[in-house]
Amino acid sequence: MRISKYIAGVALACCAIFTSCDKDNEGAIYTTSFQNVSFEQEAPNAVTTSEESVVVPVRLTRSIASGAYTASFEIESEDDGIFSVDGNSVTFNDGEGVAFINLKASNLVKGADYACTITLSEDAAATADTITNTQITQTLIKVHADYNWVAAGTCKFIDWNFCEDEENGDSAEGVVIENGEGSNVYRIVNPFPAVYGSSAGTGNITFTLADDGNIELTEGRHAAAFGYTVYYDTVNYAGYCNTSHEGNHYEVNHLLLAGSSLYIGSFEFIWDR
Repeated sequence: MRISKYIAGVALACCAIFTSCDKDNEGAIYTTSFQNVSFEQEAPNAVTTSEESVVVPVRLTRSIASGAYTASFEIESEDDGIFSVDGNSVTFNDGEGVAFINLKASNLVKGADYACTITLSEDAAATADTITNTQITQTLIKVHADYNWVAAGTCKFIDWNFCEDEENGDSAEGVVIENGEGSNVYRIVNPFPAVYGSSAGTGNITFTLADDGNIELTEGRHAAAFGYTVYYDTVNYAGYCNTSHEGNHYEVNHLLLAGSSLYIGSFEFIWDR
C-alpha cells in the first residue's frame, strides 16, 4: 500500500495558565558572581563550504563581563589533519561577555563530512554557576565539504509515494539535475516541491552515475516530504533499496523513514541529458 499524502493530524489542545502576582512576596533578583564560561550551543548547525578550507567561529559566553578572563580548551577529532586552532585558549576582554574560538578546517575533500569536539578545560568548567546550571562545557562542530554544483540537464520526476494518480503517478517536468563538478555525483534538486508544491517538503536526492549508465543513491537520508524522508540503505535493506534503468529512464526503489518506522517507496525519473 502506498502512503497517502492525506495523513491525519493530531489536534493539540492548548490551555492558558493564569497566575496572580504577589508583590509582597517578591524576592531579590539573583545576580551571579561566577564567570560561568560556556559554549553557546552543544551542536551548532553544520557548516557547509565548497572551498578546500574554512574558518568556523565558535562562540562562547560568560555570565559577568568585568575583568579579562582566559579559558583553555582542547580539540579532538577522528579526522586527522583537518582541524586546527592557534593556541589552546581564548580570552574574554574586560567588558565583553562573548569570545570566539576560530576553528580552522583544512584539506577538505569534496562530498565528505567532518566533525570536531571542543571541550573546556577543568579550570574553565569549574567557573560554572551551580545555581543557574546553564553551562555547556563541550560542543560538536560539523563541516560538510560540498561540491561546486553545475547544471546537468533536467528530468521528468514521477512520484509513487504520495501520488493521487495510482495508474500514472504524480509528476513534474523540468526538475533540475546538477553535477558535482569533476565527479560522478549528481543530485535531483527539490523534486517533491516540484510535484506537490512548496508545502510538500524540501531536499535533494543524490546519486552516483556509473560508466554503464546505472545509478546508485547515496546511502542514508535524502529529500523529505509530508513528514517522511527518502531513505536508502543497501547494507540492511538491499531487497528494498535498488535501481534499474532503460536508457535515460530510471526506476528507484527505496524506503520512507518516519520517526523509527520504515515504509516501502519508489519513484522514477526520465533524464534529459
